[in-house]
Amino acid sequence: MTADDEERRAWFRREILPLEPRLLAYARKFCRDSETDPEDLVHDAFTRVIACKTWREITNPAAFASRTLRNVAFDGLRRRKVLTITAVADFELVGGMDETPGPEATLVSRDELRQLREAISELPTQCRRVFTLRKVYSLSPGEIAVRMGLSVSTVEKHLIKGLRYCSEKLGRAGATQSVRIDEGRSWAGKRDRDAKR
Repeated sequence: MTADDEERRAWFRREILPLEPRLLAYARKFCRDSETDPEDLVHDAFTRVIACKTWREITNPAAFASRTLRNVAFDGLRRRKVLTITAVADFELVGGMDETPGPEATLVSRDELRQLREAISELPTQCRRVFTLRKVYSLSPGEIAVRMGLSVSTVEKHLIKGLRYCSEKLGRAGATQSVRIDEGRSWAGKRDRDAKR
């Protein structure tokens, strides 16, 4: 167990565990008309909260735990695809389901977007322009070919290079090995070289 895990567990014991009675009372509102046990909901919420990698960013642990509990309850109803009139009324009573991403999802999305921006900026100029016109501006390969004076097959090759590079780069985020793009070599050759490693 890492030092960060220890700190997160200490934070969980200090900030979240004392909320259990309050969360249990809150969970009962979602369990009136279902077979779900309020304690199970609370424990599922605890599991999500303790797994939160961005726990240091949580400024209001009580609100975060309450929202997590509500999301767990709603996910359970959605999975069962059984929404009774009472269950719908209960969710409306407690403010309905907030579909906006929580702080955890927002931080993860921002980090992924930053990594994607970095990966795109590392692409060779022509490949980057093709990739941006397709993925950001939604131009078709034919429109990009006309705009840039390239053949459609060249545009498609640049798109494939860009996609592969970005997916490899994002897939290796945090890894020490760097990803390099060879403009002059085919991806089939690269794939064959990678397979020999």
